[in-house]
Amino acid sequence: MPAAFTKIDNQPLSGKVKNVLLKMMKDGAFGRSGRLPSEDKLAENLGVSRTVIRDVLASFEQKGFILRRRGIGTIINYHVLNLRTRFDLEPEFLDLITEGGYTPRTAFVHLHHRKADKEISDKLRLKVGEDIYAVERLILADEIPAIYCIDYFSKDIILEKEFDEEELKAPIFEFFSQRCYRLIVHDITTIDPISADKKLAGIMEIKPGDPVLHLDKVGYDIEQKPVLCSHDYRRPGILNYTLLRSTL
Repeated sequence: MPAAFTKIDNQPLSGKVKNVLLKMMKDGAFGRSGRLPSEDKLAENLGVSRTVIRDVLASFEQKGFILRRRGIGTIINYHVLNLRTRFDLEPEFLDLITEGGYTPRTAFVHLHHRKADKEISDKLRLKVGEDIYAVERLILADEIPAIYCIDYFSKDIILEKEFDEEELKAPIFEFFSQRCYRLIVHDITTIDPISADKKLAGIMEIKPGDPVLHLDKVGYDIEQKPVLCSHDYRRPGILNYTLLRSTL
């Protein structure tokens, strides 16, 4: 039975195409062959240009969702596509919890006014003592504390100075796009296990000394300027992480 395609409208086009095709692939819309139709056929069925399809497929190939081979076609990489959580393709926190099979909820978001210490100033290329914001949030998975994160950024980076703190409940990348007019294109993350101190243990509802996964991140804009740094703590036993490494 031929796949049932949904026509795509013209608002954030590539993102909509990605979402539709990903859902179709995960739902088995392309049958047992595991092969996608040609770029021309996909473009025709989705009502978009071949250029959009080519860009989307290039993104899928980079992420390991598909394999493309001359003479064979485009093959869906199901064992990669169906992985729940990947360190190399980590989505926003709430989506990450959902993909892990849990119901997510933001327990709290707190905004703090601070002065940059040496660690933050070195990471963000600021002067020690410059005004910064610290956004603290706790994400629950089925009401269990799963991710505790503190994001730091300069006050001067915000171009739209008047904002509601409720906006910070959205992903921090959305806030940067809407209030700072900055797109964070990538981050560099250092990962290490640590022992929870008394404060962290209280927040994560674990015992002091219990292991916690610590992610130390610095996010960069399109000009390769560091604009965001974060301390991200993950409670063990909630999410299992995988990492795709290509040998090609």
